[in-house]
Amino acid sequence: MNSSTNPAGHLLDGDPAELDQNLTRWCKDRGLPAYRGRQIREHLFEQRTLLASDMTSLSKTIREDLATDLLAPPVTIDTVLRSTDGTLKFLFRLKDGKSVESVWIPTQDRGTLCVSSQVGCAAGCTFCATGTMKLSRNLTPSEIVGQWHAVDHFTRNEGKVGVTQIVFMGMGEPLHNFGSVSRSLHWLTSPDGFAMSPRRITVSTVGIVPKIPRLIEEHPQIRLAVSLHSAVDETRARIVPIQAKHRLSDLLDTLSKLRHKIRRISLEYVVLPGVNDDVQEALALAAFARKCHGHINLLPFHPFEGAPFRAADEDTVERFREEVCRHYDGQVTARRSRGLDIDGACGQLVLKSGSAVKDEDDQP
Repeated sequence: MNSSTNPAGHLLDGDPAELDQNLTRWCKDRGLPAYRGRQIREHLFEQRTLLASDMTSLSKTIREDLATDLLAPPVTIDTVLRSTDGTLKFLFRLKDGKSVESVWIPTQDRGTLCVSSQVGCAAGCTFCATGTMKLSRNLTPSEIVGQWHAVDHFTRNEGKVGVTQIVFMGMGEPLHNFGSVSRSLHWLTSPDGFAMSPRRITVSTVGIVPKIPRLIEEHPQIRLAVSLHSAVDETRARIVPIQAKHRLSDLLDTLSKLRHKIRRISLEYVVLPGVNDDVQEALALAAFARKCHGHINLLPFHPFEGAPFRAADEDTVERFREEVCRHYDGQVTARRSRGLDIDGACGQLVLKSGSAVKDEDDQP
């Protein structure tokens, strides 16, 4: 297994501080005037053109060289599945033949994109289909940004709102791929990059404790989501194997110390009947949330092949929510599932050979 980042040779995989230098050097090596580098930057960030072929103010030769040297397409849309509720699931092919999925969820005037940060996942959460894949490799910054760019263009071309929010809740544990995730956040949010508001971006983690302070230090305006799923040590150890390395007490201590620096902490909690939905679990969750001022999101479990759990009905989730609310006066929200009919709901992203049929009309 190769879990290192796969070199993609893309401009966005380099150091943001060296972007202008890299463009200037590239132009000089080809005998091009320096202003061509500025044109390329303008195409990238002001016009949000990630594909060299679309930079029509440049000559065909320059565009072809760019596509070969600096701007080879990092991801390609292979398949688009459409849910009856408007959700879209995208299967992306990467340059090395591997694949990842991301999901676009429309709500009124918003379009939220759930992006992947890895091919597979090493966290191994027992209620998540992605965990059954194991980890193949990390995504590069350009492959992460490429998901956003491709989906934003695809949906806007269909007359939809595009991508207004991004959540790092797709395939992979973002903080296991800290370098690429942090660099992609820079490109997405920097005034010198795509200038998206960091307040519209949420990074989710199962609780990689040493990396959380660094994430907030580098990106203080983003929102943080913690995949908690139980605030009882014994229970969490059963369903979140990484609990053995990153203890609940350490996680809570870190979140409590950072709560004044973090714009918002969300606590994600998949309700598993007979596992984490009794009164003791509700009391523990309420106590955990009080100490870190967390916003609790209760999520239904979405079954997948071989899963050891059953789904909770709405009444079960609501009873648990009411029990938590008796002991916690913060926000406790029961989330509704989206994209169930295309296996695009939370915890359902997993690559199955031959499982999807191309919608030829959906290809860009």
